[in-house]
Formats: sequence, structure tokens, C-alpha cells
Amino acid sequence: MTLTLLVATPQLRGSVFERGVLLMLDEQNGALGVMLNQPSGVRIGELLPEAGPSAAFLPAYNGGPVERSAGWCLYTQPTGQLQEHQLADGLWLSRDRDVLAELLSGDQAFYLLLGYAGWAPGQLKREEQEGSWLWGEVSAEDLAELLWRTSDEAKWDAALKLLGTPPENVVGGAQA
Repeated sequence: MTLTLLVATPQLRGSVFERGVLLMLDEQNGALGVMLNQPSGVRIGELLPEAGPSAAFLPAYNGGPVERSAGWCLYTQPTGQLQEHQLADGLWLSRDRDVLAELLSGDQAFYLLLGYAGWAPGQLKREEQEGSWLWGEVSAEDLAELLWRTSDEAKWDAALKLLGTPPENVVGGAQA
């Protein structure tokens, strides 16, 4: 199964999407995705004091500028709750608070993403034509490498490489 990544170009410097790497979730009526590489600066324990000591210091991530009070969980194995969606082998998504509670009490890797990115029908295509985004399909294995074994600072460069674009070929690419 393949998944779609959306990678911000340097044209978006200074915006909420600067050096953003997004996983696209829906492209039917407009587009919807979540950013994967932007820690919010807030710890899960600050948002949810009941999270317990094991999750208290884990970062919450900026998923995008829309509905920042809503959380998305991206994780590796089903928790057994009802509101879970399998995106690919080893990749699950949920907005259910019960899933978050299971993840907080377990030991699997997960992201808590606050908000999402959304585009009206045709808007993302226009932005792509204007040079704001690069996109492409990646395998579940490549996405797992990016998510679970690549630092947040290195995800933009790594995502470009996955899409077949060396970061040094993108104006403002690879950091010195």
C-alpha cells in the first residue's frame, strides 16, 4: 500500500508550513493532511495531566493550522477501540480519546498531532502549480522509517529524498 506525502518547498518559508512534511489523509473533496515534523513546544503531560509519568515529557505535534484543539493519534498497532482507521500495514490513525488513553498507558510509539491542514477543492492543486509543494507516493516501510527512525529536524530532507528530489536541488534545501 502506498501513502501520499506532501513536502513544503522553500516558497513557504515563514509560514506555518515551513519545511513541513505532511501525510495526506483524504483527497476526495478538497484535501486533508497532518504535519509530521513540527513539535508544538507543548508536552503531552501539560495538555493531559492524567497522562502519567511515561508520557508526561512526550511532545505534542502541530498537525496543522485547522482545529488545533482537536487531536489525531498516529500509531503502529491497533488498540482494540472502535474508532481506529488502518492507513497501511503498521500505521493506524484515530481521533478517539479512548485510543489516546490506550496509547498513553501502553508502550507503542505514537504521535499526538494537534490540528490538521485542509484545502478547499482545487486549492492544493493551485498551490502545487505555484511551486509551494512537492508530493509523491511512498511505501508504508519508507514512511515508517521517516516517522519512527528519523529526527524531526531531518524529516524534511529525508522526505525530499523519498520523493526522488535531493534536498540540495531545492532552493533553500539541505541545511549546512
